[in-house]
Amino acid sequence: MHRRLAAVLALLCTLSFAGGGIAAQEASPAASPVASPVGTSKLTIPVDEPVAGLSQGEWSARQWQWLVSFPNEASPNADQTGARCGLGQSGPVFFLAGLVGPGPAERACTVPAGVAILLPVFGAECSTLEPPPFFGRDEAELAACAAAAADTLPDPARMEVLVDGQALGDLGRFRVATPVFTLALPEDNVFGTPAGVGSAVGDGYFIMLAPLPPVEHVVELGPLVSLTYRLTVVAPTVVEPGT
Repeated sequence: MHRRLAAVLALLCTLSFAGGGIAAQEASPAASPVASPVGTSKLTIPVDEPVAGLSQGEWSARQWQWLVSFPNEASPNADQTGARCGLGQSGPVFFLAGLVGPGPAERACTVPAGVAILLPVFGAECSTLEPPPFFGRDEAELAACAAAAADTLPDPARMEVLVDGQALGDLGRFRVATPVFTLALPEDNVFGTPAGVGSAVGDGYFIMLAPLPPVEHVVELGPLVSLTYRLTVVAPTVVEPGT
């Protein structure tokens, strides 16, 4: 399986890599609204701008962890409707899922107000658990492997992403590499390799959308993949004292 994605996913394990790097994010039943790390006057957050104290490379690592933690039968990648959008989501960044094949698919998701939204376009990763050409023995080998794999991904200029009809333009500026992170693969995982825990590095094109206003929004990817997200951003319910 080539590590190409059209958008990213949910549910992270609680294991940590003894040699350092990023531990997996703790999972919870639903994403929690938090104070927005940025304003909503711009659609995207530059890749060199941290979100809630973490670099975007670190958030991309957490998105990879979230993705691979699902067995195939429960993977949000294979979700055609958006029914699995909320699985394992928590914290200040909401992960969108990828797509198996070119599509088309249309997903309806509910997103808490005040959270950023991470949308992968294409990505590649290498780990200590997979066979060549996606294998590396240490951080340096993993980083070189992931970068080489990402270099073979489709030209981002051939992809288009629109948010509420507004094109984001050149997607090449959204390329980001992760630090080394924990990779925990369940049985029947998306890579088809034995279950286990190791380390990995990812590289690719990941768009961090700024928190969106609490209304309905449409995010569209094409033409190499055909994926539409209809996002309903919901503000937290305010409970008045005495009610």
